[in-house]
Amino acid sequence: MPLSQRGWLRRLLDMDTQNMAPPRIAEPHTRESCDRVWDEFQAALQQLPALPRLAFLLSEVLGKPMDEVATLLGRDGASCRQLIDDARSRLRALHASAHGDTP
Repeated sequence: MPLSQRGWLRRLLDMDTQNMAPPRIAEPHTRESCDRVWDEFQAALQQLPALPRLAFLLSEVLGKPMDEVATLLGRDGASCRQLIDDARSRLRALHASAHGDTP
């Protein structure tokens, strides 16, 4: 794996979601609700183990294809899909517990 990819992966794996800025919202009346959602998403991400979080971010947030995720993580596609499924399940459960829903 090229050095630049290793550095990029290391930054994602060790990312400090506390200091990430929420996306800019053009309409001021939606800013508060977007900030709340962004804060909840960051808090949930921090509760995920490192590898499921990284696989989820690469695939679901950055839109990387599964074969690229697998190459970047040095795992096969099936184990990467399992990591992503694990992250999704954990995020659903965290959301449900925060909002009184069932996952």
